[in-house]
Amino acid sequence: MKKFRYKNLFIYSSLQSVGHVDDYFVQNTEKLLVFLVMPRLKNKFNIVRLYNKGKIKEEKKVPSSSNVFLYYFLWYFSQQYFIFKYFSKKESFILFGGHPICFFGMSVIKLMRKCEYAYWIGDYFPGNGIIIKAFERVKKFYHNKISYTFYLSDRINKIMNNNKILETNNRKTVMWGIQSRKMKREVHAKEFSLLFVGLIKDSQGLEFFYDFLKSNKDYSLSILGLCDDYLYKKYQEIIKKYNIGKRVFFPNKFFSDKELFEFSKNCHVGVALYNIDKSNPTYYTDPGKVKTYAELGLPILMSNTSAIATYIDKFSAGEIITRKFDSVKLALKKIKREYKKYLMGVEDFNSYFDYKIYYKEKFICLEK
Repeated sequence: MKKFRYKNLFIYSSLQSVGHVDDYFVQNTEKLLVFLVMPRLKNKFNIVRLYNKGKIKEEKKVPSSSNVFLYYFLWYFSQQYFIFKYFSKKESFILFGGHPICFFGMSVIKLMRKCEYAYWIGDYFPGNGIIIKAFERVKKFYHNKISYTFYLSDRINKIMNNNKILETNNRKTVMWGIQSRKMKREVHAKEFSLLFVGLIKDSQGLEFFYDFLKSNKDYSLSILGLCDDYLYKKYQEIIKKYNIGKRVFFPNKFFSDKELFEFSKNCHVGVALYNIDKSNPTYYTDPGKVKTYAELGLPILMSNTSAIATYIDKFSAGEIITRKFDSVKLALKKIKREYKKYLMGVEDFNSYFDYKIYYKEKFICLEK
């Protein structure tokens, strides 16, 4: 009979399995409740799944909304309902969340259920705005009260622990894990295909690439993700203006992991350009986009912003650049010229972050 490392867990997830956190806990938890909260954009429902010893026992949709107030209300209400529906008074369990809303009223919940809380802090937002400062204070408040706290990067770890990086049993940095797998890729086509995945925002360098494609006709770009209608219209106008429509694939829709995997077989490099100053939240975190590219077996072209860039450079899994045309062009030429070397680097990078090994070591404090 298989021995499970964890007894009872309630975790959060999404349909994009970056990090494979749900996969890991499904394989290693006796009773697991997974709450999949979708992005608010165009969202109508969330999903809850119940697993018992690695097998799914129940799955159903629960209401959500694109309205900001209803979105968070329904999210919070659903969480509390699940606590009382799926866990009895006698069961001890850990609720593993990544947003302050998960911890509202936890003192009251503890009076009625044997619930411990774990906090995986995945972001930090710099700035002096009232809302941003209030949000960071709330995060810090719960961070100081919760027994088990993890950080998606050393930079967040340092900020949350008064300029010190902690690596203790229950407070440590845990970056995204990767499902390590080998993929065969070769460069045959005249066009060198670039891939961008994820939620699309104005600050992610796409306008730079449109301009780049205008001047470099041997490259194409596929954009697999969602953006709001205003931004999509703006980008379509730019694409038309630059006459690059035949080399830009941009359906503005969600792609499942399976669809993304199949589509990526025709791509050569994953791109992730960001603002490189410390005012950009990406500077502090471990971008899921980068780990997604690596898992797809794609060498990575990224800005020197997140600390993950150090690992990309260490394993020769891609090129770290500035956002200048010459820098991008030279980096892409280098990757194309030494493509096999970069593919080997991606394999080494993925082995280091293999989620089954990496999480087993990092989450030992949650074991029953």
